[in-house]
Amino acid sequence: MRFLGYFEQICSIPHCSYQAQKLGEFLLEFSKSRGFEAKIDENFNIHAIKGKPKICLQAHYDMVCVGEAPKIELENDGEFLSAKNSTLGADNGIGLAIIMDIMDEAQDLEVLFTSDEEVGLIGANAFAGDICAPALLNLDSEDDSEVIIGCAGGLLAEFGREFEPCELGLGELFSSSVSEHLSTGLLFNEGSHSTSAKNSTQNSSNLNANYCESSEYLSTRLLFNESSHSTSAENSTQNSSNLNANYYELSCEGLEGGHSGMQIAKNIPNAIKELAHFAKNHGANILAMSGGDRDNAIPTWAKALVSASSKLQSKGLVNAKKLDLLGAKELFTKLCDDDLKNTIIMKANSADFTRNSRIPMKANSADFTRRENSRNSRIPLLNDFLLALPHGVLGWDEGLGLPKTSANLAIVRTRLTSRDENARIAFSVQIYARSSSQEELAKLKNSYEAISELAGFQSSFGASSMPWEPEQSHFATSVLTALQKYRPNAKITAIHAGLECGCLSAKMKQKGKKLVACSIGPNISGAHTINERCEIKSAQIIAQVLRDLLKNA
Repeated sequence: MRFLGYFEQICSIPHCSYQAQKLGEFLLEFSKSRGFEAKIDENFNIHAIKGKPKICLQAHYDMVCVGEAPKIELENDGEFLSAKNSTLGADNGIGLAIIMDIMDEAQDLEVLFTSDEEVGLIGANAFAGDICAPALLNLDSEDDSEVIIGCAGGLLAEFGREFEPCELGLGELFSSSVSEHLSTGLLFNEGSHSTSAKNSTQNSSNLNANYCESSEYLSTRLLFNESSHSTSAENSTQNSSNLNANYYELSCEGLEGGHSGMQIAKNIPNAIKELAHFAKNHGANILAMSGGDRDNAIPTWAKALVSASSKLQSKGLVNAKKLDLLGAKELFTKLCDDDLKNTIIMKANSADFTRNSRIPMKANSADFTRRENSRNSRIPLLNDFLLALPHGVLGWDEGLGLPKTSANLAIVRTRLTSRDENARIAFSVQIYARSSSQEELAKLKNSYEAISELAGFQSSFGASSMPWEPEQSHFATSVLTALQKYRPNAKITAIHAGLECGCLSAKMKQKGKKLVACSIGPNISGAHTINERCEIKSAQIIAQVLRDLLKNA
C-alpha cells in the first residue's frame, strides 16, 4: 500500500486553499522523477504526460483547513485514516496519493493535478492546456460504490454593510481618545472606572459631541458609557433611566458540521442559524458576531455579543453567558479582531476571489453605507438579515433522489473599518448555493440581491461554476464494470457537490475535442470537518480499479 506512505508525505506539506504552492512544487518534481513530461501553469495546475495515454487521472491538491490544519497529526488505526483536531485532507489528498502510486508503475498515462478546487474550482476553470487522452477519471468522490457522471454548479455570495456605532447602540465605544487605545486592543477610555462626577460628566459631553443621541439607541449605547462605573448618585440616576439592556455572550459550538453539498440534506444544525433564531426568539439584538469557517462547510460554531431587555438563559444548542460592561467590551474586541486564517473573504464588487485569505471586503463610500429609505427608517437588525437568508435544501430531484438546489449560510464576521474615532462597524456574511440547474442558480442570485437591497446590504458574487449535466458514456460503463468486481452494488449516479470533470470536459468541447469523464473515490466521511475519516480498504479498492482500467485500456 504505497499510497499510504505518499498520503503521509502529503499531510506533512501545508496545502490549504490558496496556500498549496509547496505541495504543487512537490507534485511537479515527483512527476518528473517518474519519467513524466510535466509542467506547471500560471494558475499552479500540474499537467504530466508519459507515453501514449488513453486515460487522464485527475485530482485537486488543495484542502479545506479546519481546526489545527494545516498542521495534520495523522492517525491510522488499521481501518481508518483520521487526523487529531483537524481536517484530514483526504479530500482530495487520498486521490493524489493513489495517483502517485499508479505513476510509479504506469507507462502510458496522463495526470492533471489542479489547484484551489475547494474555493471555486479555480485551477480547473483557468486550465488552458490540452488533455490528450480521450477519457478523464476524477478521483474526488467519497463513496466507492458510485460512478459519478454529473454534479451541481455553485454560486458564492457575500453581503456586507457598515453601521455607525450609534446605530447599533455602541456610540460611546468610539470616544475622542479611542485611537490611542485601539492599537492595544483595549477599546476603552482611561476614565471608564473613574468615580469622579466631574470626569464622568466631561467624558460624556465629549462623546455626545461626536455621536448621535437618538433615544432609539440609548438603551444599548450605555454598553460603552464612560461613566457606567461611577459611584456618583447624580450619574447613577441619569444612567439608570437609560439602562434598559443586559449584555450577553451567546455561543453555539461543537456542532457536527459537514460538507455543504454532500451532507446538506441531513438537516445538520447550522450554528449561525441556531444563534440567530435564539436571539430573535428572546428579543436580543446582535451587536457583533463571528461564526463558520468555510463556505463549503456547514458552520459548527458561532459566537455573538448581544443586548437584551430581559434575562437570557441557555437553551438547546445555544449557551447564554451574562456579561458585565468590561466583559462586553472585551468580547466586542475579540469578535472584531477574530483570526480569519480559515476564512476566504471576497473583495467587494469583485467578480472573483482574492488570493489573500486575510483581506476582508474593502469599504468605500459607495459600499456598505447606510441607505436611507423614506418608507422605513428602521435600522435592520443583523438577526433579521441572517434569518431571511436561506439555508438547507431548496429543491429536490426526485429522479436522482438527491437535492436539486441548496444553500449554505456559511460565514459571519464583524470588523472595524478603521482604528480611529471615525471607525464604523462592518458585518460580512457569506452564503454558498448549489444547483444542478443554472436557471435555479440565476434565480437565487436575484433573490439574494433583493434581500440584500431591502436590508440595506451590499451584495457581491464570486465566479460561479456550471452544473455538470449527467451524460452516460461507454467509459463510465467500463469504470462501473471495473468497480463492480469489488463492489457488486455499485451504480452510476450524480452528486449534489462540485466536481471538476464537467468544467474540464466543457473546456475540451470548446476546443472541438470530445472528452468523456466520470469520477470515483474511496469512502470518506465527515469531509470539511475535524471528524473526517477515510477507509483504508476502500482506498485499496480504488487503487486496484485504476490498475485494472489501465491494464485493459
